[in-house]
Amino acid sequence: MIAAVENGADAVYLGGKLFNARINAGNFNDEELKAAVDFAHKRGVKVYVTMNTLMKDEELQPALEYAAFLYRAGADALIIQDLGLGSLIGRSMPDFPLHLSTQGSVYDLRGAEAAYELGYERVVLARELSFEEISHICANTSAEIEVFVHGALCICYSGQCQMSRYFGGRSGNRGQCAQPCRLPYKTLDEKGRLLETFKYPLSPKDLCTVDHLGDLVEAGVESLKIEGRMKSPEYVAVVTSIYRKYLDLYYEKGGYTVSPEDRSALEQIFNRGGFTEGYFDGNPGPELMSGSIPKHRGVPVGEVVKKVQGTSLIDIRLYGPLTLGDGVEIQSREITGNVVTYYKELKGGLTRIGDIKGKVQRGDRVFRITSREQLKQAQQTFSHKSYDEGKFLRKTPVDMVFGCSAEGLLSLELKSPLASEAVKVTAGPYDFGEGAADVQRVRKALGKTGNTPFFARRIEVTGLSDKNIQVSSINDIRRQGLKSLEEALTRCREDGEIRTDLQQAEAEGAGSPGREDAETAARLEIYFYDWDSFAAYHTPWWMEELPAEIVFLLPAAEAAARRDELDPARKVIPYVTSISKGEEDRRIEASFDILCEMCAETGIYAGNLGWLKAFSEAGVPVWGDYGLNVYNRRTWQVYRNLGARDCVMSLEAMGDGFGSFPLMISEHSPEGAELVDRKKEKIRLVKRDFSDQVLLAARSAPVDPERIKAAFAAGEKIVRIYT
Repeated sequence: MIAAVENGADAVYLGGKLFNARINAGNFNDEELKAAVDFAHKRGVKVYVTMNTLMKDEELQPALEYAAFLYRAGADALIIQDLGLGSLIGRSMPDFPLHLSTQGSVYDLRGAEAAYELGYERVVLARELSFEEISHICANTSAEIEVFVHGALCICYSGQCQMSRYFGGRSGNRGQCAQPCRLPYKTLDEKGRLLETFKYPLSPKDLCTVDHLGDLVEAGVESLKIEGRMKSPEYVAVVTSIYRKYLDLYYEKGGYTVSPEDRSALEQIFNRGGFTEGYFDGNPGPELMSGSIPKHRGVPVGEVVKKVQGTSLIDIRLYGPLTLGDGVEIQSREITGNVVTYYKELKGGLTRIGDIKGKVQRGDRVFRITSREQLKQAQQTFSHKSYDEGKFLRKTPVDMVFGCSAEGLLSLELKSPLASEAVKVTAGPYDFGEGAADVQRVRKALGKTGNTPFFARRIEVTGLSDKNIQVSSINDIRRQGLKSLEEALTRCREDGEIRTDLQQAEAEGAGSPGREDAETAARLEIYFYDWDSFAAYHTPWWMEELPAEIVFLLPAAEAAARRDELDPARKVIPYVTSISKGEEDRRIEASFDILCEMCAETGIYAGNLGWLKAFSEAGVPVWGDYGLNVYNRRTWQVYRNLGARDCVMSLEAMGDGFGSFPLMISEHSPEGAELVDRKKEKIRLVKRDFSDQVLLAARSAPVDPERIKAAFAAGEKIVRIYT
């Protein structure tokens, strides 16, 4: 937190102990969080707190109470994924700003506008957007737009990943992602043959867009977001300071060129085999991926010449700087490394270093993983500092007007650009000595702001022509004034009419006209990923005996194109996927009227916020699909109010599901047809002509009819098989 503020952040996003998507990080307890907010506000920095997980029904009450604590603590906004929680906060604390998390999977203008109408003043866009797409959204939405500019990338659209939960029981949507995307996988082709390709086919490089800050500013982006919550404070210091530097240069000069030193500094503090600009200029294909190493790779500085027999020393040929205390890693068939504890320059241009205990061989590359000097410089910006004490770099300007009345009263008025009103304090009356005061001496005393978060920008002194004031008196009123200014900048919100009674809030929120509880008849849904799967499918005999209607779900983009081939005896409901960006959207837009006609009776499933709203407004019966992440009754009600007849639950609530369960949806297309992990689990790569995205799905296992029957017997209205 201190590293971010001291190195130039305008705002910091962070997590408390509850309901955030990095729940296993070193998050802030309540006392620490309040202190962090105060520390930031004294320096003109905003604090956005993440409550960006999906909520169970029983969690909504404690989540609402925690939001009330954050409101009182002075947090500037909440970052939300769960629309049900967001609606409760909006009703209970209507002046508490809400930002829709990137976990909300907003990737287009329709989604951004729908989020704004739901009360989200800022939308954090999906990381998969190009500059052209970002610009279009910024130019046409009323919402503030925030984009990620540096740091870790997910291979899956945020909010749509089930991989960690499905295979390891740790849900990313619940704050416990185990990062299975950073693990090795074997890649197989359609015939099951092993392909020679990336060892880590789901692990992207880190994002770096430092060259494009001016473009994003001109496009109208409100906020540039650095992903740093699971990184070190040194990382936060280095990356924040460099982005601050070039953003300021752009505003000052209208342009800039990133220096080789700064580019190298970004790589040194963390990179996964270099950087990627993500989808800024379109889909980068294989260049997006880290390939052979999923972690920090460091900077190449040399290669091994030989190992000194009988020792842990090696001789290397350097082509980059290396010093004692640097961390090195030698990346060969095995990875070995250590901190450089021995360093000696030899004849012939060689350098001997140690202590390296692992296996190395001639020609192995040597990478500097950490730079002692870089870490030292970064640490100087945040070490030996607390929220209350330290020699701070970041200070708030204050203008002072000092005066003295004829009655011996001293007055001090302090004006800060952060405070809505001037702070005024008085002291005395005092008995003054003979002679006139030294105005310069008074100015000097007033300017000694010390370790406070302020510096005196302008000082005006009046009324001292015949008064000799003791410096101690000036010091007293200065300390009193600065303390009062601190209190003004950290004043918490008034409790006002905060309503944290969930039942009351739900009763008030459920009163939208014409929205009664849905009465969905029991049905078995066969969900096909593409037309070919549907065309080849034969309904098993046991399904006909179920106490449920059989419904076939087809991609809307294909159903519209093949409407004449549909069998009238089969009830078909088209669906829009959770991420339809690109080709799928273009096809749906081109056949929108046809789909509205086709779905007038059956309805359509919508997996994302934008299309749900569009079809609802066109008068089509709309069903909310799993991509909307309905995990509690309040979220269900939000979508009902938007026009959904009913919603299926989020995949989070479906256990391991039935059939070929959807695990990820990605803008990146890995090679091959199937991935196999270290435990022999198989993952299908579903690539479809109508979609620019690739769906990763669990290898389909035989569906147990008894489990299906048991689900209906337990009262399930909709049971779905993915195929």
